[in-house]
Amino acid sequence: MPEVPSPAVKRTHGRGVVYRYFFYDWLFRDAGSGSSGERAVALRHNRDQARWLPLYIRRWGVAGAVFLALEVLAEHVIGNIVLAAALVVVLVLVVLFLLISVVCWVFLRSS
Repeated sequence: MPEVPSPAVKRTHGRGVVYRYFFYDWLFRDAGSGSSGERAVALRHNRDQARWLPLYIRRWGVAGAVFLALEVLAEHVIGNIVLAAALVVVLVLVVLFLLISVVCWVFLRSS
């Protein structure tokens, strides 16, 4: 019987590749459901996968720097306040995502 690849091993195309490049939820398992043994296995898996979080944090840091540069360009060079405001909203969301990612990484790497 042929071996079925796990969801993390399956090949992705198009938008799936871009999604996996920026978002890391596919790396982790739900450690809040199941028996205590299943939760322990999921938490151990999540702690092992936490080694990839700094890579995602760097990617989002670069994306945040790009949005900041675009915001400065839109506000000061182009003078389009509406575009600058939209870019600030995106930048705030990027910063929130970075903060949550850092907290998750610290939690998973501790103990």
